[in-house]
Amino acid sequence: MNSIADIALINDVINLPKTTLQELCTDLNLDNKGYKADLVTRIYDYIQQHRGSQSEIFESSKQKLLAGKTALTWYKLDNSITSDEFRELVTEKSDANPFETVDIPILTELTTSPSLLSGAVGLNENEVYLRFAYKSGVRQDPYGTDITTTPKSGFSTVYFDSNSSILEIRGDTRKADEIASIVAGLLDQRVNLEPVEIPFNQTIGQIADNLEGELIDATSKPEFILEDFDEEQTNAVGNVLLALDEFFSTNDTELLEEQLNYANQAFDNQITVPFSALILSGMGKVGLGGQREIRGLPLYDYLNPNLQHQGGYIRFNFHEAGLEKSYTIRVGMTTKSIYFSTPSTEDVISHVRSNVILNI
Repeated sequence: MNSIADIALINDVINLPKTTLQELCTDLNLDNKGYKADLVTRIYDYIQQHRGSQSEIFESSKQKLLAGKTALTWYKLDNSITSDEFRELVTEKSDANPFETVDIPILTELTTSPSLLSGAVGLNENEVYLRFAYKSGVRQDPYGTDITTTPKSGFSTVYFDSNSSILEIRGDTRKADEIASIVAGLLDQRVNLEPVEIPFNQTIGQIADNLEGELIDATSKPEFILEDFDEEQTNAVGNVLLALDEFFSTNDTELLEEQLNYANQAFDNQITVPFSALILSGMGKVGLGGQREIRGLPLYDYLNPNLQHQGGYIRFNFHEAGLEKSYTIRVGMTTKSIYFSTPSTEDVISHVRSNVILNI
């Protein structure tokens, strides 16, 4: 039965942190100097020359191999299914047992439809992994009078946890629905998969709180879609802001009062929305960020009630192997996904899954 290390591909290995690759080289008595590509080449040369077991060599890195910097999308199974049943159904629908082999197609034979490469048992008996590959585009290299076209490959990892009936897809979020549909087919349509959306229907601040983290960046659009201002109304809003600056410089309330009255008249004495909504009107996107928690900052708190968050960055700490590490994720409220901006591990992904997806 394949393990996580058995189904690792060279792109997984080259995406490991350089320090991890250096440690692997040191363990194999190989030179640990050079670029990441040099280190990976030495490791794979060792595997081929010494007929080494990939599973043994990458055993110490299994927490990181299928994690790293990746986007996560989640689906919920409507019926319970055990990990054994999951593997059996997938095997029945496959030409060869994907949990015993790794079938890597020729690059030129890849299509945009994802194909199953392999499967593996997880770190626990309730976990199953599947690997998919697909054609993600083409690379064109002009040389002389010719243009050489080479397919580009994309990879996605499917994680299934029978305890929670959650299917997690790691990789390009644009492929997530298609891969989820393929997995449902492999399971002989015994289950229906529904995207997990509830956590993303909350505020992004709630997700940060669930992780005991800090919201350090938010991208939003105005809550109110207002009619376009005419020139007089636009000038009125701008002049109020200028008068406010002037007031703090001179403590003279006369100009501020004058501009406030002018603005009220420009809107026919019918300003029925918060002034912050008038300021935001016409803006397609609003970005607010900092080096630390932005909630509680005056500008954020002032504008926030009139914003619809589209996404943002959350920084949180997680204890791993006796050390507290800082992780940053990008939350896509519209794509219903989370992307690790810093290299992740299976443990920290499980932490996010438990506190964001399952804690609903």
